[in-house]
Amino acid sequence: METSSLPNEVFVRQPMAEPDAQPEHLGILVQPHSQCRSAIHPQIQPTARPTGRVTTANVMQLLEYQQFRCALTGRKLEPDTASLDHILPVRSGGEHVIENSQVLHKDVNRAKTTMTSEEFIQLCREVVIHSSAS
Repeated sequence: METSSLPNEVFVRQPMAEPDAQPEHLGILVQPHSQCRSAIHPQIQPTARPTGRVTTANVMQLLEYQQFRCALTGRKLEPDTASLDHILPVRSGGEHVIENSQVLHKDVNRAKTTMTSEEFIQLCREVVIHSSAS
């Protein structure tokens, strides 16, 4: 079991920076997720996004469509790091179909838990803005 220890420092929470006060290099973080998506390897022509039931064949086609990269971070996926995720969680009304599925790195999926992709991305933006203001 892995353990970690915290340094003997006092952490003071800084007020969260206003969106207008962010550094220029963080501008991409305020763009909607749909505008940030670009091909990871544009020279590779992706297969068509699969439709229908969640089957092994459709998951493999989805992996090919995603070019074996995490749908949210672009991390390279290996068999032991890939994790199937519902874009809109089933508990929030999402369907268990391949159109509502994406393959994420297992660490990303663990952090995302039951948030939608948009909610998770917004949370990540807030973390980056807050940590860069410190």
